[in-house]
Amino acid sequence: MKIKFLFPLLVVLVLTSCTSIPDGVVAVSPFEKERYLGKWYEIARLDFRYERNLSNTTATYSLNDNGTIKVDNQGYHIKKEEWRQAIGKAKFVGDENVGLLKVSFFGPFY
Repeated sequence: MKIKFLFPLLVVLVLTSCTSIPDGVVAVSPFEKERYLGKWYEIARLDFRYERNLSNTTATYSLNDNGTIKVDNQGYHIKKEEWRQAIGKAKFVGDENVGLLKVSFFGPFY
């Protein structure tokens, strides 16, 4: 019975989280998409569930045919001794000259 009430609340929280940038933060402008593309190496992070026990993590950004940006995150799971990968897409919130993108790893949910 409790799950029946908690599930809609969880869905609302997920769909409304991270919908805007924090107060006092300004998106990069002018933003040059071409300089953003390529492979980025992670040098430090605050560990969260999806990256726990991963090392040698990278994010590779490339253009999709439809104008979105392909996001390919990879890392080596040190306990399971295997590579992990998550592929998503990013799209600009507004003008492509402003570095404000939203990212999705789960279909239509950004």
